[in-house]
Amino acid sequence: MKLLWLCNMMPGSVKQVITGKEGNGLWVDHVLQDLRQQEDLEIRIFCPYKKEKTGNLDNRCSFRTFRTKLPYQYLPELEEWFAAQLKEFQPDVIHIWGTEYAHTLAMVNTAEKENLLDRIAVSIQGLCSIYAGHYAEGVPSNVIRSATLRDVLRRDAIPQQQEKFRLRGELEIQALQKVGHVIGRTDWDRACTALFNPSARYHFCNETLRPPFYQEEWSYDCCKKHRIFASSCVYPVKGFHYLLEAMAEVVRHYPDATLAVPGKSYLKVGALRQSSYQKYLAKLTCQYGLEDKIEFLGSLSGDGMKEAYLQANVFALPSTIENSPNSLGEAMLLGVPCVSADVGGVTTMITHRKEGFVYQSTASYMLAHYIKEVFAMEDAAVAMGDAAREHALKTHDPETNLRDLLNIYKELAK
Repeated sequence: MKLLWLCNMMPGSVKQVITGKEGNGLWVDHVLQDLRQQEDLEIRIFCPYKKEKTGNLDNRCSFRTFRTKLPYQYLPELEEWFAAQLKEFQPDVIHIWGTEYAHTLAMVNTAEKENLLDRIAVSIQGLCSIYAGHYAEGVPSNVIRSATLRDVLRRDAIPQQQEKFRLRGELEIQALQKVGHVIGRTDWDRACTALFNPSARYHFCNETLRPPFYQEEWSYDCCKKHRIFASSCVYPVKGFHYLLEAMAEVVRHYPDATLAVPGKSYLKVGALRQSSYQKYLAKLTCQYGLEDKIEFLGSLSGDGMKEAYLQANVFALPSTIENSPNSLGEAMLLGVPCVSADVGGVTTMITHRKEGFVYQSTASYMLAHYIKEVFAMEDAAVAMGDAAREHALKTHDPETNLRDLLNIYKELAK
C-alpha cells in the first residue's frame, strides 16, 4: 500500500535528515515510527519548510517539503505542486493531519480534480472554526480592544489573532465539506465535524503520544509539594488568566504554593515585544501579588516536559477550548493528579473525581477549589493518579491505535 501523509509540521526524523538537528519530539513521530515497521507500507511525507527538499528516511519512507506562507493564506500554486506529486507517487491512501491549515484545502481541491477524494482521510486536531468563538473568553473587553506597540507593528492584537483563526476556519470548513472520511477521537470532534459535513464517514482512532511519557510514574514523595504545572501561557485560548485568578485564591490557603509554566517570562518582556495579552497577565500577576510565585521554565524538550509534570503536585488545564489536549493525556499517562476545564473533548479523556477533577471552564473559583482539594489529599492523590494512568494507557495504547489506523487505511485503499 502506498500511503501519503500531509503534515502541518515537520516530523523529527525528517528534520534530522534536512538540518542535522534532532526534532522536537512530536507525538506524530511515535506514530510514524510504528508505521515504518510495517513491511507492506510505502510512505511518503509532505510537510512545509522554507525550501523545497526531497529525501529518504529509509527505502520505504520518503519525504517532500513544500513552501507555504501564513496558515490562513490559500496558495493556488500549491495545487499544481500537489498534482505533480500525486501523479508521481500515485498513493492508495492520503492521510491529512489537521484541518486548520490552508494547505489542507489545497490538497483536498487537488484530490478532487484528480478524482482521489475517496482516498482521503482527514484527522481532526483542533478546529479553528470552533476555536475562534472561544478564543478570548474571560479576557475583559477593554483588554481585547487594547493594543501594544508590538501588536500594532505586527498587526497581531487579540481581535486580529481571533480573526486569523476565523479565516483559517473558513478554509477548514471548505475542506471538511468536501471530504468523505474524517478521523477523530472525542464526542466533541465528532459533533463539530457533523455540523459541517453530516455525510462524512467518521472513523474513531485515538492518539499515540510521545514515548517519554510512557516510561515513568508520578510519585507524591518525589514531587514538589503545592506546585502547579500548566503547559502554556502564550495565547488567551490557553486560559492562563483564569489560572492566575485561581492562584490568588490558592495562595490564601497555601502560601508556599508555586506555579510553573514553559516559556519566557511575560514579566520581563520589554515594551517593544510585549503583547496586550502578556501585558494583561503581568497586570494580574502584580495585582494578586504572584510575582515570586511563578517559575518560567523556558523552552522544554519532551524529556523536559516530562520532568516538569513529575515535579508538580497537580497539573492544571484552564483552556477556554480544546479537543483532546495532549498535555492532559501526557499528565494522565504519568499519573499526575489533574484538574481540567470541561471544554471540548476533555470528558472523553478523564472521569471527574475518579481520575481527576473537571470544572466549568469560566469558574476560576472551582479551579482553585479542586487544586486545593488535590493538595489536601496529600499522598492519597496517588490513587487518583493511578486511575488516570490506567485510563490513559488504554486511550493512548500504541498497539491498539496502530491497529485502528491501519484498518482505516485498508478500508480506504479498497
